[in-house]
Amino acid sequence: MQPIEKMEPLSAGRILDRSLKLYSRHWSLLLGISAVLTLPLAAAAIGIEYIMQAAVRSENIPTAGLAGLLYLLLISLQGFVIFPWAQGASTYAISECYLNREVSIGQAIGFGWSRLGTLFNVSVSVGLRLIIGLLLFIIPGIVWACSYVAAMPAVIIEGCKAKDGIRRSRELAKGRRWSVFAILITIWLLSLVVTASIFFTVDMTLGMNTTIGTMTNSIATQGVTIFLMPLGVIAATLLYYDFRIRKEGFDLELLQVAMHADSDRASAEQGNPIQQG
Repeated sequence: MQPIEKMEPLSAGRILDRSLKLYSRHWSLLLGISAVLTLPLAAAAIGIEYIMQAAVRSENIPTAGLAGLLYLLLISLQGFVIFPWAQGASTYAISECYLNREVSIGQAIGFGWSRLGTLFNVSVSVGLRLIIGLLLFIIPGIVWACSYVAAMPAVIIEGCKAKDGIRRSRELAKGRRWSVFAILITIWLLSLVVTASIFFTVDMTLGMNTTIGTMTNSIATQGVTIFLMPLGVIAATLLYYDFRIRKEGFDLELLQVAMHADSDRASAEQGNPIQQG
């Protein structure tokens, strides 16, 4: 495994650059984690979407309604369980890579499973806050998104509970929210450009008013989500490192101690993840 750059304070641009380098070096590991966890549910959601659209076109309202409810259930499960699980597993993998230690897709997913209860609590708590913030004229939601960006890494690396991870992220992000905003908006714009390009290409070639067009667009959009998710997780993890480097003198030795301690806790909790806070 290739050695990574030393831990040091990084600008927003350098965090993005290092995120891309990490992804390119360990793409099979990080993309593998994302694909293994998200593909099954994504495929099921696409299948149900196809059934729903066919039912709407044939004016079969009961079937369309049932398919719609199942689709919403799958999307909720994806957003509040599968994505946090993938984020936790990827954060663990990134930290192991930083320590120049071998880690497999299965090991990372297993570690994420051991913290799934806490990751779920963080996802729901932060998600509700962001929804409320966006309803309050958008700006509070953006500020809170920047404040809670390090909550998942804090839970994985420090082994803290959900409320402590959220509080920890808010404290660490103080004074660095503009850098966080610059990174988040860049990744969001990248995703927007790619998905918009796919939409317009499909619309011009197949037509978005056809079943094959809408299904092609759905499959491609899910693919973009699976492909870009690791980049966002890497950036969030590096932001967490950067916060602690600047405020607490965080280094590889402290990371190794934290990961070793949390691995011991994860082993003890492996069989009962949902009861965590």
